[in-house]
Formats: sequence, structure tokens, C-alpha cells
Amino acid sequence: MMSKEAFEDKYRNMPPKRRQVLEAFLSGKTDREIKDKVLGVDNKNTVRRHISNIYQDLGIEANGCKRRDELVEIVNTYKPELVADKVLKKYELPSSPTRDNQEIYIERPPIEARCYQEIVKLGALIRIKAPKRMGKTLLIQKIIAHGEKQGYEKIYLNMDGLDLTNLDIFLKSFCGKVEKKLELRNQLQTYWNNSLFTSVDNCTAYFEEYLLDSLESPLLLCLDDLDRVFHHQEIAEGFLPLLRSWHESGKFDDSWKKLRLVVAHATEFYINLDINKSPFNVGLPIELLEFDSDQVKRFAQGYGLNLSVDSVTKLMAMVGGHPDLLSQAFDYLKNHQVAEKTLDTLLANAPTEAGIYRTHLYSLLTNIQEHPQLLDAVKQLVSTPKPVRLDATITRKLESIGLVEHHGNDCSLRCNLYRQYFSDRILGNRE
Repeated sequence: MMSKEAFEDKYRNMPPKRRQVLEAFLSGKTDREIKDKVLGVDNKNTVRRHISNIYQDLGIEANGCKRRDELVEIVNTYKPELVADKVLKKYELPSSPTRDNQEIYIERPPIEARCYQEIVKLGALIRIKAPKRMGKTLLIQKIIAHGEKQGYEKIYLNMDGLDLTNLDIFLKSFCGKVEKKLELRNQLQTYWNNSLFTSVDNCTAYFEEYLLDSLESPLLLCLDDLDRVFHHQEIAEGFLPLLRSWHESGKFDDSWKKLRLVVAHATEFYINLDINKSPFNVGLPIELLEFDSDQVKRFAQGYGLNLSVDSVTKLMAMVGGHPDLLSQAFDYLKNHQVAEKTLDTLLANAPTEAGIYRTHLYSLLTNIQEHPQLLDAVKQLVSTPKPVRLDATITRKLESIGLVEHHGNDCSLRCNLYRQYFSDRILGNRE
């Protein structure tokens, strides 16, 4: 594999179109999307030619074979901020420790203590809500660690890994994932009877009579990215009331007392559910907010940086207290000499495609440009410094990608980074 210096040189001197193709691919865009949205051409082979040229640039010997896994691995080694998590998962590569902050956790008292107290209760349910990349998964890991100290069995499931074809297939996939993590034999054929019972009934029986009954200790079941089911009405209307019923059964049924649920989601659930069937009005609600200045300073110290009050203030003026945006900045600063001086350069370039957030910003831009309603909404948001009242569905969609924050029924762009970038890219104004 080439050296970091060689990679930086190749990347810096890459033709603009080729670099756009590379960054779009690393952000998770398909060849078709790159063809249509990035290059604006009709022939998909044009994308493949660009990828082939990138192989040559980076010294990857394709020999007629697809080597995109090696391409992802090289970029993830030297510029991990360019590679989206879903791309790492697709090519079965681990996230970089600095990006998901596995070793740097900043507490948000009293949230952790409340979660630890709740999870030991019979039939507990904790609901964690926050925009993407705000630390939901890290908090889940802390809860799991606390559960392990109590001797609990633990399962972490990202809903992105389940089959969302229909409710029956989804629930079978769900049960299959749980049994596999518990290292139990597949008994779906024994318990699943669609001729006599509904898929929901079958799933409940499978959990109660087989999975939970096989355990001597409580099961801590953590479901991340629950938003995935929100966009599939049949699945949402079957699965979400199911979670509520299991939680309610945990108050009196010995089998269900073993189950402790943690669910995490980025947006509000907006499909109409009977209030008595919704899991979003029971249990312990937890909302993760951005870090305050003291937490930001401690976060920087976790990266070996001792930033002044003035530096913390300037950085937060650009990205707020957003954990992921801060971590990218700290990861950059720790690898450069004289961090205080480097910060000014970082901030000057931050809202541009020459800065460290280029892939993140470009991904947001392409997402917005693909949906005219979102584009019109962002135009409104960058046209005024005041909060704007948008259609509720549009607000939810912008919230789901982490672009806005609420002010009552109104919303505004989450940070100055987004305001400056989109003001320039959408309105053609640099602030």
C-alpha cells in the first residue's frame, strides 16, 4: 500500500471530475446515481472508466477484476472522513476508532445514570432520540456495558440489517438475527404458523416460548436506527405496537420480565398509531443534545488537544456542539503541528469543498438537490437568520439527515457550517 504522502499527492492532483466520482462512490452513491447526478451522462461505462483511472492513480492492479474493496480500504486508511459508514459495512471494513469515538465518550449527566437505573427494572424500555451521529450508538454501548455487569445477555441490532420486504419476512428476519446472536438453533418452522396465527402472534410466541425461555438471565435487546421501519407502513404498524405489548407484558408476565428494550431513532414517528399501542409514549425518553463548551473542551482533551477558551468558542461558532463534526475537527488538529494556528485554517476552509467536511457537505447537497421540496426549504432557511416554519413532513426529513433543529414549530439550520456552505452552493452567496 502506498505511503500517506503519496496518497495525499495523488488525491490532491486528481482531476476534478475523477475526484467527484471517487467522493460520490465513497459517500455511498451507486454507479447509476453517479452517472445521473454527478457526471450528468447517459453511459454507465463512463463511471467505470473514472473508477479504473482512480485504480491507476492509487496503484491498484485491477487485472479485469473489481477491486473496489481495496479502493475503500486505501482511502479509509489515509482519509477516513471521506468514507461513509454504510460503505465500510458493504465492504466489511471496520469503522475507524476516531470516527465513531469508541474510546472517547463524553458523559451528558444525568442521562447515563438515568439509563443505568432504568435498565435494571423489569420489562424496561428506554427510547433514545437524537439526529444522526449525535452519539446514540455510543450511549447504547454504555448501557450494554452496564447490563453486562448485571449478568445480562445482550444483543445489539441495527435495523438496517433486516429484510424490509413485508411484515412477515421482516419479523422472521428479526427473530433469526436474535437467535443467531444468542447462538440458538433456528426453530422458526416449529413456531411459525401463518395458517392459524398472524406474523405478530408468531413472533411473540417465538420470543416468549423459545428465545426468552432459553435464557436464565435477562435479555438486553438494543435496536438502533429504528427509523428504518418508519418508512414501511405495514411493518411499522405491526412491529411498533409489538414492542409496546412486550414492554407492557413485562410488568406482570415472568417471561417478559426478562426483556429489557433500548430503541434509538433520529426522527419522530409520524404514522398514526393508537395511543395505547405506541411505544413512543411509554418507558424512559432520552433526548441527546449537543455538547456544551465544557464538554467540548473535555472532548478535545480526549484527542490530546488542550484548546483555549477562545479556540473552543470559535470552533463552536462554526459547528456548534455536534459530536461528529467536532470529532472530525479534533482528529484533523491532532495530526497537525501548532493546533491553535491550524484551527484558523480549518475554520476558513470548513464551509467549502476544500475543507475537512467536504464529503459530508457534498452528500447533504446531493441529497437535497434530488428532492425539489427539500431544496426549496433549504433556500428559505439560508435566506433568513430567523427560524422558519416549514411543512411538518419536510421538517422531519431535514431533521432525519441532521440538517435542522427545532424552535417550537419552526426550525433553523443546525450550525453556521451548513448556513455558509448552502448559502454559497444554493444561493451563490458567501457570508
